[in-house]
Parts: sequence; structure tokens; C-alpha cells
Amino acid sequence: MREFLSMSVFAGLLIGVAGLVYLRVGGLAGAVLFAFGLLCVVMCGAQLYTGKAGYLPYRDIARLLLMLIGNAVGCLLAGYITTYVANEAVMSNLDTIVTARLDASWHGLLVTSIGTGVIMTLAVYGARKGNYLPLLFGVPVFIMCGLPHCVADAYYYGTALVMGRFEAMMLWAWLWAIIGNWIGCNLPRWFMGKEFNP
Repeated sequence: MREFLSMSVFAGLLIGVAGLVYLRVGGLAGAVLFAFGLLCVVMCGAQLYTGKAGYLPYRDIARLLLMLIGNAVGCLLAGYITTYVANEAVMSNLDTIVTARLDASWHGLLVTSIGTGVIMTLAVYGARKGNYLPLLFGVPVFIMCGLPHCVADAYYYGTALVMGRFEAMMLWAWLWAIIGNWIGCNLPRWFMGKEFNP
């Protein structure tokens, strides 16, 4: 259990560092560099909610939620690190992302988060088959499309929180991203049936 929790926190920290790169660089270059976080998660076997939701048996939902909490703790740590390197670009990009999430409707967050879940599961599926290109392309795809990733969002909300911005709607928006990501992560195995052979 200790290793599971530490690897869950580690996954969140890796995604948080990737989020920091995106906040500093922005645009397509930042989205491409963000992929480093997911590549490291897969390479290290870290426990990432969106990397496991489409593979774990449905009865393991408690384990998945515990993983998500660990991911959020890692993201909060990355948010604390961000306070030391934040500049004007970081603050501006952070405000843009958080405001966009809070301005979105619950059903908009749900539907767009499903897209991220599909992309994440297929990216990890490719890596499990020895093909890492879906990881490299999948991450920039969902970022450039503006699709929410609940762990990356945990980093953005956590960073906003550490920097003094808290709005209760952050929890509401995060909840819909969590649900949407879970649905999307499971769509490949629902559609592919027996062909889904991770």
C-alpha cells in the first residue's frame, strides 16, 4: 500500500511538473513538452488516474479514487514548487485555464473530459504495445483542443490555491472532469470488446 500511495503522489508530481512547463511555455511547444510528464509516468509505472481508469476492474473503484487523491497531493506539491518559478506568463496562462474551466457548463466539462479519457487510454494502450507515438501525440492533441484532464486540472487548481485563489466552483468543475475522464478512459474497452487486449 505504501508503494501504491507513493507512486500515486509521484504520478501527480510528474503531471504537475508537465503542467508547469505548459504554463511557462504555452502554445503548441508547451503542449508537446507536457508529454514528458506522461512519458515518465508510463516509463516509471507510476499510478496515474487517467492511465489506469480504463484498465482496472470496475470493482477497484476505491483503489482508483485513492490513486486520484495521491495524484492530487502530488499536483499540490508541484503547485508549491510553481510559486518559486512563477512569472507573468505562468500567472496569465494559469488564470486563462482556471477561468475557462469555471466558465464552462457542467455538461460541457463532462463531454470534453470524455475526449481526454479516450485519448489517454489509447495513448497508454499504444505504450503497452511498445508504441510510444500515441503518448507523444495524444497529450498535445487534448491540450490544444482544450479538453480537461482531471489530474492536470488538479495541478492548475492546486497552484491557484497555493497562490491565494480559491473558488468553490473549482471542486465542482474538477468533479465533472473526473467523471468525464473515467467514462472516456473506459470507452475503448467498451467499443473494442475482446479486441481490447492490453
